[in-house]
Amino acid sequence: MLLILLLAACVKPPIITPASQAEADKAIDHEQARKLSDSIANDLVTDDRSNIRKSMERGFRDYYDDAAFTSLIDQMFAAYGKPVDVEYKMDELGRKTGTGGYDKPMRKFWYATQTSKYEKGTVYLIVEVVPDEGELAASTVSLVTFPAGAPPSLK
Repeated sequence: MLLILLLAACVKPPIITPASQAEADKAIDHEQARKLSDSIANDLVTDDRSNIRKSMERGFRDYYDDAAFTSLIDQMFAAYGKPVDVEYKMDELGRKTGTGGYDKPMRKFWYATQTSKYEKGTVYLIVEVVPDEGELAASTVSLVTFPAGAPPSLK
């Protein structure tokens, strides 16, 4: 859980409403966002940290230098294992808001992930894609578990 907060860089959880879903659908092309999300998932499997960092939104890259970003990935891999396989499960539309006026439409992609520590279906990869400087970028990349069991939509 701590890792999600670190990667989100002080951003509150997304607020999803029907209006925000419609705006996100217009602002974030599904095919382009999925291509970006899939490439980030693949970069995690191949441990291409440079590509992952380049895919993050500008505010994230400005806040975390290469060393800090490497440390975040190391912590994520230590907690959940290194991803060895990912399987797309679903995506959601919404809005991501945070401190300092951060407010963007968002498309969140979910993947069941096999890691070096866990079987597929125990750990899930989340990639949140937002518009950023006229392009699409990831605002958050995180691995999560569900101690009480994964929601049916992810099985």
